[in-house]
Amino acid sequence: MDDPSLTDAFEFEAEDVERTNDEAVKPRRFDADTIMDTLVPSSVDWRGTVGRHPVMSVVGVGILGYLVGRSRGSMIMTGVSAAVSSTMMRQLGDVFEGDIFDF
Repeated sequence: MDDPSLTDAFEFEAEDVERTNDEAVKPRRFDADTIMDTLVPSSVDWRGTVGRHPVMSVVGVGILGYLVGRSRGSMIMTGVSAAVSSTMMRQLGDVFEGDIFDF
């Protein structure tokens, strides 16, 4: 009754799933440290600078954010709204999947 070809096929799938889970890409952290580490060269000690001059750092980031928002605000909002829209549609598709709309 036990067909060896079926047993081998199931074992292969289980091994494949385990390998895929081990090789899965870890989610990237999306916080200020990660962003700053990618933008600022490693030769600059930005943590020390922010620690020594916290008020000037906040003012500088605020001015930079204002300038970027003024010059690229519409593109940023277009990208954000497209991302939010696609996420909402994906979640609604997951909620309403099934036989609800089948006639």
